[in-house]
Parts: sequence; C-alpha cells; structure tokens
Amino acid sequence: MAVTENTTTLDSGTYEIIRKRLEEQRLNLSERLAKLNSARKEIFNSTGFQLAGNQRITTINSGVARGILALGDLALFGYNVHFGLRENIKLSDVFSIYKFTGDHFNPEPLTLIEDENFATDFSNLYKYYRDSIFAKFVRTENYLFMIFQTGKSPEDLKAFKWLVRDQQLVYVDDRSIHEVKKTPQHEFTWIRTDLSNRRLGLHPHVSVLDKVFIEAIHGDITFKIENNTDIGKGIYSDPVLNKDQQLDDAEYHYADLGNLIPVKIKPYGEDFRAYIFNVRTKQVIPVNSLLNAGVFLPDNQGLVFPNGYYLQSGEYKLFDLDFADLEFSNSIASPNGEDFLYVFYQKLTNTYVLMSYNMIAQQVETPIICNGFTIFGDGVLIYFKSENEAIRHHQVQIWQTPYTTSLKENTAMSNNVLYKIGNKNIVSAMSESQEVIQLLQKEDSYEDLYEDIQKRATDIIDSY
Repeated sequence: MAVTENTTTLDSGTYEIIRKRLEEQRLNLSERLAKLNSARKEIFNSTGFQLAGNQRITTINSGVARGILALGDLALFGYNVHFGLRENIKLSDVFSIYKFTGDHFNPEPLTLIEDENFATDFSNLYKYYRDSIFAKFVRTENYLFMIFQTGKSPEDLKAFKWLVRDQQLVYVDDRSIHEVKKTPQHEFTWIRTDLSNRRLGLHPHVSVLDKVFIEAIHGDITFKIENNTDIGKGIYSDPVLNKDQQLDDAEYHYADLGNLIPVKIKPYGEDFRAYIFNVRTKQVIPVNSLLNAGVFLPDNQGLVFPNGYYLQSGEYKLFDLDFADLEFSNSIASPNGEDFLYVFYQKLTNTYVLMSYNMIAQQVETPIICNGFTIFGDGVLIYFKSENEAIRHHQVQIWQTPYTTSLKENTAMSNNVLYKIGNKNIVSAMSESQEVIQLLQKEDSYEDLYEDIQKRATDIIDSY
C-alpha cells in the first residue's frame, strides 16, 4: 500500500515538474517572439492600426453621406439630398470630389466624372425614377460601379459602370447591374445528414462524423459527445418550441473543418439555428450569424463570421453587434502577410462592419462600424458614420493601417538575415509559434493536448 502511495506522489510530482518546465518554455518562447517581431517591424516597416485624426468633408448641399472611394490621391464622395419637387438634378447634387492631403480634404472640380454620356444617363435616372437614391460604390480590380437604388426595395438597383485606367475613369454604360455579383457567403459546404446518420434507441440522436451527436427531441436541442442512446444527457442544450417532435422532424446540417464542426439545426416549425462544436475542447457555442456567412481565416486558423471569430485552438470572441442580416462583402490582405481585413455589410441600413485579423496575435481588433469607408494606397483608412439628418459638414475618421498597396521595406538593412528570409516567411513562423504558445496555456481537458504540442513544435522545426 505504501509503495502505491509513493508511486502516486511521484507521478504527481513528475507531472508538476513537466508542467513547470513547459510554462518556462512558453514564457521564453513568448519573449523571443516579441524580440523577433520588434526586429521584423523595423526592417519591413510593419504598422498596425493607429488613429491619425478626425476631419470633416464639406459638401455644397446638405445631405446624408452614403459612400466614399479613394482613387489615387482623390476621394469621390457620394451623398443623398432631399430634392422634393425640384427637377434638373445635377452631378454636384450627389457627388463631390476632394484631394486628400493626408489630413485635409480640398474640394476639386468634378472633371473625373464629367462625361457626356454619363451626364445623360444620370439625368434620365432621376427623370424616370424620381425617388432614386445613391446606394454605394463598388470597386473591382478594373471597374468602378456607382450603384443607385431606384425603388423602395434595396433590391431595386441600377449601376453606372466605369473603367478605371491610370487613376482615371472612362464611362462604360448604365446597364451593368448584373455584373455586380454577391460574394459567396460560405467558404465551406453544409452537409445535410440522412438516415445513415441516425442512431436509434431510448434517446435517439444523429451522429455527426462520430464526433458529436445531436437531436431536437424531448423539448430541446441536445449535443452529446458519447454515442449512447440509453441516456439523453448532453454537454449543451437549447429549448425548442415543439416538445413533441420526433428525431426526423428536424433538419441537421454540418461541416467538417478540422477541430471545428459548424452545425445548423432546424427544429420542427422553427427557423435554423447555428452552433460551433470544438472537437478538442468539447465545447458548444451558439453562433446564429454563421447562418448568414462563414469565411476561413488565413492558414486554416479558424472561421470569421459577422459577429466574431473562432480559432481551431478553441479561442473565440463574439462581439455585441446589434445588426441582423449582415452579409460578407469582401476581404483585403495586407502586403505584409500578417493582417487581413474582413468586411461585412447590411444593405438595409448601409452599415459596414470591418474586422481586422492579425495572424501573429491571432485575434481580431475591435470591429469598426461605419456607413462608408475607403482605403488609400498608403494604407490610410477613411470612414464615416451617417447622421440621421441632412448636413453639410460630414465628420470622418482617419486611421493608418497595414493595408497598403505595397510593402515598404527598409532597404538599408538588406544585409540583415531577416531581410533575406523575407517578411511573409517570418510571419508564418511566428504565427505557428503562437499556436504552440496557445496550446501550452491549455488545460489537460483539451483532447490530445501533448500530442498536439509535440506535433506543432516538430512541424515548426522541420519547416523553419
């Protein structure tokens, strides 16, 4: 008996020694990464988000700001004026152009968009659709679309198409709204379960990859981690309205994304609900915004959706955003390979949600909520929030961001070993090292924790 007690004590002591050494290694790795990151930023002029100031854009008429677009050092600004019975609507009643000097907006003539054919089509728009309003600018690689809403529905749209050539605009036509396509909302495919996924018994459920088991009977949606139909207890439950429904009365969909399994369930007589199950942590969280959109983070680090993000490692964050029906608009990658901007849009209120994700920190900055934004080639972000009333002086915020057109390297340090390795390779190595740091902070309840630590550490050594 004494021998058994000594062995247990020894095992416990050994465990504590190992955990202490791992914590020491985590702190050491964190310090070394911080030093490496500091040196990297000096060589590659890497910058983060920094508020540069506040300014105002002054328009000729009082109106409600709707959109802004950078073109070279010019800013094209669109807004809506209440015309009433007034006729002969002019370009200057909807658009203004400014030269952006870095901290001021100096008015410019409308030469950039003064095209005879455009002027005719613009005039006809208000002639035949008197209640038209400017909706937004849409920029693709080679074209600019000026989108107008011609009726009460946000779906009643018309587009003026321009070719962008050498920072100049060449008018094309007003019949190109079909070219403004909606961005795919999910970068993964939902898979609907079928009869082969059913597991029958006293408490039947649906098997999802034999990793999690779900049902919507007995009054609630239940997630289980054991394939045991003799009991109905699970790790998570969510009440349903119809307590008498059977297993097959609900729809069950899922996607296999490594450690993450998004699940959407439609209980009988209700709308879909969405959840994310983490295979490693055995945790379930509700994420209904995932029904609208789900986009991959870089290097398979996780998912981003309209109100937050979830990492493969189990870290997640949900932002308190009071907006329904947000759709994924587009993403912007910084040339430093470190930062990625995800843009979500609600067309009913013309609201944008900007989420900037950093690969090294593996987190999203506090989202920017605005009604219009644009980014200049030097990474300067301009955004505004529309007022509820028509005004002439529209306040905008100016931010310096990493989303420049190109990376400005410090060529004076071209002989430095980090310069020769290259910024993107360093960012990738640091990002993978950060994953190891996150794993070292996990509790033992994280499935296959030490195997994951060993695998990630070995992969880094082999790769870098």
